[in-house]
Formats: sequence, C-alpha cells, structure tokens
Amino acid sequence: MHIPVLSTFKDIEILAVAEMDEDRGRKTANIWNIPHFYSDYNEMYRNAELDGVFICLPNFLHYEAVKNALQHEINVFCEKPMGLNSQEAFKLVQLAEKKGLKLAVGYNRRLDNNYQDASKIVKSMQLGRVLQINGTFVSGGPYIGWIPSSEWFFKDKYGVLYDSGPHLVDLIQHTISDTIAEVSANGISSMHGTDIYDNIAGVFKTGNDILGSFNIGWRAGVYHESIQVHGTGCSLFVDPNETLLKHAAYGPLDKISDNISSTKNIIGTFMGKTGDTDLPDETFFKEDRAFIDSILNEGEPSASGEEALRVMEVLDGIRESLKSHSSIKVIHHEL
Repeated sequence: MHIPVLSTFKDIEILAVAEMDEDRGRKTANIWNIPHFYSDYNEMYRNAELDGVFICLPNFLHYEAVKNALQHEINVFCEKPMGLNSQEAFKLVQLAEKKGLKLAVGYNRRLDNNYQDASKIVKSMQLGRVLQINGTFVSGGPYIGWIPSSEWFFKDKYGVLYDSGPHLVDLIQHTISDTIAEVSANGISSMHGTDIYDNIAGVFKTGNDILGSFNIGWRAGVYHESIQVHGTGCSLFVDPNETLLKHAAYGPLDKISDNISSTKNIIGTFMGKTGDTDLPDETFFKEDRAFIDSILNEGEPSASGEEALRVMEVLDGIRESLKSHSSIKVIHHEL
C-alpha cells in the first residue's frame, strides 16, 4: 500500500528497501526503481542516508525494527500495532521523544471521511452527553482479502486481537476523545485444531464513564466495520459508506456528509506495474502525507506514538481479561 502512495509524492525519494527474502526484495526494488536493496534492515539503517522509514513487518517484529531505526536517528512510520504490549510501546515513545524524532503509527481507519465526520459530530455536542459507544470490526480473516501470506498471525494465541483489535480500539477512543479505563472480554476459537482466539467480544468503561462494547472477529461471511455512539440528544451510526444521526423515536432521520463512494482510488502507476486490484484508498494518502509533512516540520503525524501507546494499553487489558476471565482495569503509562 505505501510504496505506490509514496511514489506519487514529488518531494521525496524512495531511496532503499530492506527485505530478508532477497528475490522478493530485489523484485520490489526493480519494479519501483528503488536504487538500493538490503537483505538486513540494520544494514540499511547504517548505510542509507534516510530521513524516515516505513516499517511494514509482521506484528511481532515491529518493536526491534522501530527501536533500531530510532537509535539510528531515523523518523519512523510503523504499521499497527506498535509491538505486542504496552511496555514495548512505552519504551518506543520515550526513545522517540528523547531523540526528538517523529513516531507515527498506521491507524488509517480513523482517516476515513465518515469516521472523521463522526469525531467532529461528537466534539460538537450534537449528541448531548455521550452515554455509550459500540464498535464492530469483523472480516474473513487471514488469507482472505489483501494480505498475501498470514502464517505469522498464528504465532500468537490472541490472533484477531492484534489484527482487527488495534483499529477498532483506536476508532473508539479517537471518536469520543476518551480512553478505555476498564475492560472485560471473552473469546472463542472456531478454527478446528487451534486454540487461537479468532473472535473476541467485550464491554468496557472509559475514564469519563462512557460505557461501550466491542466485537472483533475472523471467519465472518462479510467484511464489516462500524461505530455507534448514543447520547442524551441523539444517536450516531457510522461506517465507511455513510454517517447517520437518529433523533428521538419517530423523529427525523438526517443523513450527514456525502456518503463516501466505495470505489477505490486508482493510481495509474500502481495499476501499470502490479495489476493489483486491492488499491490504496485515500486514507493511506492522508496518513503517509501527514508523516512526510511532520518530518518537514509542517504538522504532526495523523496517529502519534502516544496515541498508539493508549491503544496498546487497552489491548493489554483485553488480553489479561481473556486470561483471567475477569474485569481488568487498564494500566496507563505516565508520559
């Protein structure tokens, strides 16, 4: 997703790519005319004159790759999640701050026009006092959709938690500008022969006493993501296709925004070089542009390391709740 987007920006140069699969790495470098290929990212950090790096590795490799980049004085964009626990994320945020570097994380779903509208509506107090928020993020799971190979998803017992979970937790907290303080979760493994959680549901309470629920899952017959926010004035229903405000019973139904088309952005160079139909949508353009601009001292990343840390803290809480079968108070690190 990121290389095709970055290739459209005229004020940057994609200088190097690192990939341990040499055939795959060299093919990528050749397709996109990237001048330098490395089979070891640490060698790339040492030898390529980089201002920033996009880390798009399996989840369990994120921490070391981000840490080493920051230690080499390189600004970092890391795909979500930023490691597999909040202790790792906290160390990375501290290191980036100490080095004076930008640390961005790939929470592109919050940049969908409708979710951005939803956040503005909540902030405008149109809903009155927010009472509850409910979120759903389900899909067919690994090997279904964009991801080419997914064995690494099965290296961790908590499976879907670190796949769909980060996006949904970020959407929930970003929409209501609040953090989850207490969570209780349950999960199942529906895949024969594994004990990996592929469906997880739970309830929570935020620091401002907003109640909520969440559902994340693989093996669903459809891909679906949505948020509902209920307040004393009205309720908000949002997904990538539309945003709705529902007022009191039998009252008016107002359609908000312009109903984003589900048609993907078409990038000519991407189509010409790969033929891939799963094209980057506008959210990737927004987050990648924000990261580049932050390096150029023209703003902040769309999702910061600190915001990603708050997501990891909640994921820790969900994981501990699944282990203990009890309600868990989320531990927040002081920055």
